[in-house]
Parts: sequence; C-alpha cells; structure tokens
Amino acid sequence: MLNCLIFFPLVAGLVILILNRGGIKVFSVIASLIVLGLNIKIFLDFLNGIDFEYQLFFKIANFFTYHVGVNSISLTLMLLSSLMIFLSFLFLKIEQKAMVSCIFFLEFAIMGLFSSLDGLLFYIFWEFSLLPLLYIMGVYGKDYRAGIKFFIYAFAGSILMLLALIYQAYVTYKLLNIFTFDLEIWKNNASAVSFNEQLLLFGAFFIAFAIKSPLFPFHTWAPKVYANSPILVSVMLVAFKMAPFGFLHFCLPLFPDASVYFMPLIAALCIVSIIYNALIAYRANNLKELIAYSSISHIGVMILGIFSFNTLGITGATFYMFAHGLVTGSLFLMAELLYKKYKTLEISYYHSLAYKAPLFSIFFTLILLASISLPLTISFVGEFLVLLGVAKVSLLYALLAGLVIILGAIYMLAVFRKMFFMQKEMYIEGFSLHTRETLTLVLVAVLIFCLGIMPKIFLEPLEKNANSIIEIMNIRAINTETTDFLNYIKGENNVR
Repeated sequence: MLNCLIFFPLVAGLVILILNRGGIKVFSVIASLIVLGLNIKIFLDFLNGIDFEYQLFFKIANFFTYHVGVNSISLTLMLLSSLMIFLSFLFLKIEQKAMVSCIFFLEFAIMGLFSSLDGLLFYIFWEFSLLPLLYIMGVYGKDYRAGIKFFIYAFAGSILMLLALIYQAYVTYKLLNIFTFDLEIWKNNASAVSFNEQLLLFGAFFIAFAIKSPLFPFHTWAPKVYANSPILVSVMLVAFKMAPFGFLHFCLPLFPDASVYFMPLIAALCIVSIIYNALIAYRANNLKELIAYSSISHIGVMILGIFSFNTLGITGATFYMFAHGLVTGSLFLMAELLYKKYKTLEISYYHSLAYKAPLFSIFFTLILLASISLPLTISFVGEFLVLLGVAKVSLLYALLAGLVIILGAIYMLAVFRKMFFMQKEMYIEGFSLHTRETLTLVLVAVLIFCLGIMPKIFLEPLEKNANSIIEIMNIRAINTETTDFLNYIKGENNVR
C-alpha cells in the first residue's frame, strides 16, 4: 500500500496530460482525495501496529536500492502534504493542465522523500521535487528571477548534501566493507566517523536543510519566491516540511556529537530568525510577503524544538510542522481569494472587509487566531510543547523564542484591524464565498480546533519516534560530554 501512495500521484500527473481541459478540476480533486484517503488508511493502520516497509531484493549499480518505510514522523508530514494539496485543489479553480500535472509530480516526489530509507533515494526525490516547482515558477510566476534564485540556493545546498552522503557511504564501507546508502545500516552500526568528520558532514547537511527551511541567514530567497510565485507554490513550500524532516532523518541520528556541539549556534540562528523576520513582517506592505515572513519566523521555532534533543521538543516541533503547514497554507489560500477579487495584495488597499465580506472575515479570524497560537488551536499545542522542551535546555532560549507569540500577535492583529475594520473614503465591493471555498475553510477550521483540543492521536506515536531518535543519538555518540548532556536534558519527557 505504501508503494501505491508513492506512485499514484505520478500516474495521476500523467493522466492529467491527456484529459480534456473541462475535466481537470474534477479529476484533480478526486485524485488528490484518493491520495489523502490512502495516507489516512496507512496512518491508522500504522497506529494499529502494522509496519510499512519495502525493499527490492536486488541492488542497482551494486550500491543503490529502493528501500522505503515510514514512521509516525514521516506519516504525519506525508498526511500534511496530501491534505494541503487536496484542500488547494478544492479551494482554487485551476485549469492549466501543466500546473496541475506538476503538482501531482511534486506530490510523488514528496511521498517518496518522506518514506525513503536510502540516502541516495532521498537525494533523488529531493532533487526531483525542484523540477515541478521551477517549471511552475518560470511559466506561471510574476518574476522568473525569483525561481532562478530559488534554484541557485537549493542546488548549492544539494551539492553539499550529495558530497556528505557519498562520504558517509565511504565511511560505512571502511567499517563494514559494504558500500551502501541504506540509512538503517548507517544508524544501526556504531559510528566510525571521528568528531571532526562529524562536524564537516553535519555542516554540509545543515546548510542544505537550512537553505530549504529557510533559516536565517539562508532565507533571503524565500520572501520573493512566496510573493511572486503562483499561490500553489507558496502553499506547497510551507506544507512540505522536507528540511525539518531532514534534520530529524539525518543530522540528529547520524551526527549526535556535532548536533550537540553546534546547538548553541543553531539556537542563536533560530532566535535571530524568529525576531528578525517577525519585525520585517510588521513592516510588510504586501499580504503575501507578510505571511511569508511570518512563516519563516515560525520555522525558527520548529528547528529550535528539534535541536532541544528531548521528547517534548521534538514531538512539539513535529506537531507544529503539521499545524504551521495547515494554518499558513490556509492563509495563503485566503490571500489568493482576495487577489482574485481585487487584483492587489497591498494591505493599504483593504478596509472594512468585516462589513463587505462577513463570512470570509469569520474564517480569516479563526485561521489568524490559530496563527498567533491562541489556546485550544492546533498551533498552540505544538508551540507550547516546543517551548517546554527548549526550556529544559535553556530557560533563556525559551523566553526569547516565546517572543514569536507576542510579536506574531502584534503584527497579525494590526493587519487584521487595518484590513477588516478601518474605515476609508475609498469604496470596495463586497463578495461572498463559493460553496467549494466555504467547504474548504470549514474543513480547515474543524481541523484547527479539533486537533487543538484533542492532539493525542498525533502526540502519542510522535513521542515514540522522538524517543527512538534520542536513543540512537545516545548509542552513536562518541564523546561522553554528548551522552552526559543528552541524559541531563532528558528528564520527564511524557507529553500526554
């Protein structure tokens, strides 16, 4: 069934190319719903104890094999990806065959990436995911230069990651006399990498993932890409948590000593990213740019949670990835709705929307409250757990990271006041939501509050995988200082 989930989007993307233009909307919604249904079925089966892992019995070129499998972290992020693609197709009216096909090709790459248990297979899916994004940015974007900048940044990081993968495979060959990229073999054998080699390999992976996240100071490509790309690209970039997953998949389990060594520097980068991008968001004049900078600010919280090295932080960070993708992706969709109606995203243009579009205003308010982590919303759960986990490492880090809530509330509520309640002499027309738009926003609102009130369905399985990552770090650590630090911050890690 896992292979069906991976390859069904590829088949759907090819079918789209031969369909008549009139059937694209219906087919895209149905196909994306099937992928979402498969994802939910696998997730529920996984919770019931069924393992999903598949490996070809032969190797390709004597060192590469098709090896896929999932855990609760990868399944949660796969579920987020398929959910946002379905909601986007349901919400938007997209008639370009090439764009819809590219989204399904992208979904194929994402499903393969999150389920890859082979380093080289992960890299292939990582690189393949760039192609649909670049095509959509170049053909349908407002400024092709944003796509070029994105490609240069992403490709530079990818080269570093590929070199690190090859060197890690070489190290494994020296230890076991097997040249392999299989992550299970890498993780289940004691590290043969010296501390200095760990630092170099960790740095290569970290830069690649920090660029894609994006994290300060590697984030400069992101705001312009978000602002000038078609809305589907913006939604996909915030929904596909490839880079934070990479930190959990590679950096922590493979290089525990380097992860702990660089933790203070990474924490500093995360805190600067949180505060710096929040301040820029406050000064933003374009709604999509404001959402983009807000998104980058919140990503700093996720990465800080990952590098807290305890169950609370890692579990909260993963849950917050799901929350952030859902909430921020929905904000982008609502911004696109305004653009379709008024042909501008300049914040100064809007006023009195609470009177002109009351139903739209209600949904925007609910999603905005989730964005600023109001209690009982999905974002609050993730952010609260992250801050608790970070506080185990450093109370100062937690206090500084907590500014994301205060600053987020300031700029989001300020924009909300300007756009929805301030009166101006200029007149704008009111509008009502279509049925498909209302249905999409109802689903988003239900998820925001249901998972905010009852997050246990995600937290329990995520806690188990977070514990396994920490155990692997303890086993593979070569410095006693690393194990002492991990044991010191472990404490009580129950998230129930």
